[in-house]
Amino acid sequence: MLRSEVVLMITAVVPCFTCQLHAGNIEFRRDAIIRPGEVYDIVSVYDTPPDTSTVNMFGGSVNGVQSYDSSIVNIHDGQVWGSIIARDFSTVNIHGGSLHLEYFAVSGLGTLNIYAGDVRIGNSPIFSDSSSVNIYGYGFDYDGVRVLRGFLSDNAAFLMSECYPSDYAHLNLIVIPEPTTIVLLGFATILVRKRG
Repeated sequence: MLRSEVVLMITAVVPCFTCQLHAGNIEFRRDAIIRPGEVYDIVSVYDTPPDTSTVNMFGGSVNGVQSYDSSIVNIHDGQVWGSIIARDFSTVNIHGGSLHLEYFAVSGLGTLNIYAGDVRIGNSPIFSDSSSVNIYGYGFDYDGVRVLRGFLSDNAAFLMSECYPSDYAHLNLIVIPEPTTIVLLGFATILVRKRG
């Protein structure tokens, strides 16, 4: 009888390990990590002066990311489905993950850097004149009216729809060599060294 009770107890506990941790809105005022399985509505990141807060997202699902003060948000993996907002002197770095954004906004001296990931932006971005949006990739093509396409440093396709000429003027497209070009340069370097 005792053995069947133990088995029943273990069976009841196991599903809890697969549950997602869910919290509505959360504020970070010091360094933190967002892990796989965590689900948040709005993530807000602030500094606790004199320290700068850094939040690293390695998974999970977030509806919106908002950074303030001089905080830093690094998105390496996971999903962001709504918006990214970088205010004041803050920086948001996108290194990976799946970001299907309704929009992004960068104000004050905020910075948004897009390096890699599955990044799709649906609506016109919002900029201030002193903000900075840097997109690292290659093969950029702007149709002159509304759509910016290209590839990011990890070869993932990038798309920003509803990007109007006034928005496009605020974007810094940092062209990096295509991966095949890098491979060819590597082979050329090897050949030159062998001859020398």
